[in-house]
Amino acid sequence: MHKLYSADDRKQAMETLLSRFRWPVEEEFMRDSFEILTDPAHKTHVIYWPRESSGQEPPFNRYLHELGHALLAESVHPQFGKPSFVRSRDSNLCVTYQPLFDASLDWFVEQLLMEAAPGFQGPDIDARFKQTAHMLRQGQALPSVEFVLDSGLALAAFQRYRGMETETHGKLREVQAAFLKTAPDKPSLFSLQSLVRMLLKVFGLHTATLVRERDFERWRIDVVKKATP
Repeated sequence: MHKLYSADDRKQAMETLLSRFRWPVEEEFMRDSFEILTDPAHKTHVIYWPRESSGQEPPFNRYLHELGHALLAESVHPQFGKPSFVRSRDSNLCVTYQPLFDASLDWFVEQLLMEAAPGFQGPDIDARFKQTAHMLRQGQALPSVEFVLDSGLALAAFQRYRGMETETHGKLREVQAAFLKTAPDKPSLFSLQSLVRMLLKVFGLHTATLVRERDFERWRIDVVKKATP
């Protein structure tokens, strides 16, 4: 169970992150759901807060996490806020691999939050490791791309920030290794693309490239071409 934090703890963590933004951070209330969107064209961030009656107000850790995405979207590249794909791509393919792109971004966001709000991010890393380790000890199968990625991310984060290695096998081991080969404290489009490609290579069917479309870099997913004999 996570430690209970005081209002002052939350305020300090929030102000530490917000102080790093150069672009204005605006708020809009009475929306359908919580979301933070970055507008690189106008250089603004907008926090959309849900109606109180909706019961969808986010946990504080998620709020910090989304702020982390927004800060990287401002300071590194908009793709760090939310993955964007070229318009002509197969939508089903994008949905299948969405967890892979999300996990790649989360690897960099976790590092940022371990620097800016370790009191919140650290316990979250511990909790996700314990949950993942428990499921693996129970012998549960790895039923989906999303589960393999989430588990690999949790184990890699625990090894990086807590110094404890976990013995894994197969695709899970390869996913964990891909994260650990990527320096999250040096975010860039190059390192993001390299991580995405390493993770896609684990599953062996597709690769991804950042291409220019309408003055913005977007992801294009392509089938891996098999070498001709």
